[in-house]
Amino acid sequence: MNQISLDGLLKIATAELPMTVTYPADDMCVVGKPKRTSTPVVDFQAGATGIGFWEAEFGAWKFAYPSDRSEVFHVLKGTFSLEGENVPRQEFSAGDTGVIPAGFVGTLSVSEAVRKMYVLLPRATR
Repeated sequence: MNQISLDGLLKIATAELPMTVTYPADDMCVVGKPKRTSTPVVDFQAGATGIGFWEAEFGAWKFAYPSDRSEVFHVLKGTFSLEGENVPRQEFSAGDTGVIPAGFVGTLSVSEAVRKMYVLLPRATR
């Protein structure tokens, strides 16, 4: 994917960006096998920020978030929840903003088809 310059004012035609479709692996599915789409605006690379859009259909699956990044997101439509191994369930709906920390392990449950914008931040090294 071509990198977009963030050095000036830019209107991004998201409908023209490449979209990736995935489904959770069978052993990760909790409810259904929901279709998920990702449309990166700026691909995440080690040490750099990634930006894009993500959508998912109704369903639930287990996942482990990568340890090399955190995600800040803003929900544009729909409702979903996250619940970690030692983290209580938290619901997010249109208008909510949240964070998924690096290395988060848990379950993502979509109760109403969701679309969110995300910013991937590299994990700070100490």
